[in-house]
Amino acid sequence: MDSYAPNLPFDSIVIDNIPGAYVAVKYLIESGHRHIGLIGANDHSPPSVLERRAGYVNALRDRHIHDVYIEPSRLDRESGYTATQKLLQKAPQVTAIFACNDFSAIGVMHAAREMGLRVPEDLSVVGFDNIDVAKEVTPPLTTVHVHKTWMGILGVRQLLERAQNPEQPKVTVVVSTQLIARNSVNREAKCESALGPSIC
Repeated sequence: MDSYAPNLPFDSIVIDNIPGAYVAVKYLIESGHRHIGLIGANDHSPPSVLERRAGYVNALRDRHIHDVYIEPSRLDRESGYTATQKLLQKAPQVTAIFACNDFSAIGVMHAAREMGLRVPEDLSVVGFDNIDVAKEVTPPLTTVHVHKTWMGILGVRQLLERAQNPEQPKVTVVVSTQLIARNSVNREAKCESALGPSIC
């Protein structure tokens, strides 16, 4: 479940991470953002997170946006908080951040408030996973929903199928995601930030 074993003879139920991240970043671009950062990934991240980073890069590339702002970090609130401070100090023109999971995104929002920025007026934030607390933070977090219940159902089905047909070829099932738009994104973004002007 949500794990990769390309060199092992195991079935897998995985998330469609690249398209999910792509849609999230595309949403930010369509909202007017051109300076978009990424928090929650590093070179040692698991494959699912590296795929989310790839989706971020692909979305920018496909819209001819050449500025990539990635601050390496882990997938927890504290790391998201610290990485956001570093990113915005180095690149104050950033007006939006895509976080590779919701815990990182909550850390981003905390850091923004500590720096005197308003979410979403000064900094827009999008997460990934749609954990329960995502709709309870202020403002409610725009995020990518992962159909975990459906993944569990598919996992049980595949386990039963494997028990009945142990010799069948290895199966990988990819489950799609869904963007959940809430209030953490400024849909009328201008090409500037509270920490300084930027050039579109």
